[in-house]
Amino acid sequence: MILGIDFGHYSIKIVVIENKKIKTIGEQAIIEDLSLFDPDKLEVSHWVSAFKTLCDNLNINLKKVDSVVSSIDGSKVSIKPMSTLEMEESELIEILNFEAKKHVPLDNSDPVVDYHILGQNVKEIDKIDILLVATTQKIIKAHNLIVKGCNLKNPIFDADPLALLNCYKYNYECLENNVDVLLNIGLMNTTILVYGDNQELFTREIAIAGHHINLDLMKLKNINYGQAEDEKLNDGVNAFEAEESDSDSESIKISQRNILSELSDEIRKTLRYYMKSKAGVSYNKFYISGGLSNMPGLVNFLNTTLNVEFDELNPFNKMDINQEIDNKSKYAVSFGLALREVDKD
Repeated sequence: MILGIDFGHYSIKIVVIENKKIKTIGEQAIIEDLSLFDPDKLEVSHWVSAFKTLCDNLNINLKKVDSVVSSIDGSKVSIKPMSTLEMEESELIEILNFEAKKHVPLDNSDPVVDYHILGQNVKEIDKIDILLVATTQKIIKAHNLIVKGCNLKNPIFDADPLALLNCYKYNYECLENNVDVLLNIGLMNTTILVYGDNQELFTREIAIAGHHINLDLMKLKNINYGQAEDEKLNDGVNAFEAEESDSDSESIKISQRNILSELSDEIRKTLRYYMKSKAGVSYNKFYISGGLSNMPGLVNFLNTTLNVEFDELNPFNKMDINQEIDNKSKYAVSFGLALREVDKD
């Protein structure tokens, strides 16, 4: 039995796979009372308590779990495609460690490096293509405290963007000389991932997501965090339509809508940057996932402002699930994590 766990800032999401079939899935909020919610003040005990509650609700017996896969937030991980000369592994590790120091967060701890050899470089036959994944010891230790607190044995650590990619590759195919765009919007970050067969993987983290929308609603309407969350989920984009109770209301409304425009602008900049760096490549499909993907009006807003058409990324497109789910796409990361060990199940 495989346990894929997405330790998010808003909730924990679990996908359990057994005998290559989905046994159960579920979600548990980290904090029940959101009125005073502050993601910067979350402690290990919050995740541990939510995890144990979720396991009880789903009747998960941890003693029967064979593999546990969890992931680290994409903003805390550097994922970098690179090419290098073929060499001994010890020498390669030394080079990758040096490269990692340029990209990982500066937190006064040493980098932790993993890599995957993609194959021979198509342009330079004496080089190999590598996918470098790096974080820091401090980040690993912080994540491991949560995992240990949940009494999980021998966990495998992954990265959110790679889990998202794993989910996509299992369910969809990309046309030759085309790339697909994956947009995963969570509470703290929005992940953009561009992928195509024989194309260099591209990822970027944008620090605009559900949390920042809540903060703007709090300022606009003088409400607490929980009320802002409710308005965001119920009214969606229209929650920013302030009542014109005074002469400044229109200017406030225009200002507050900018948080969604900022998100759209950052996505547009990213797509333009990628396309300028690639010749003979076209965008094919656009997929959206994550907890915020079903915010009313958001997909239409992004479709209109970016002139594209987003489809929901369905993690269970090829693996049946016998549960009613309000937003399947929010399980994209947890399902991608569980898939990592499916062939070993």
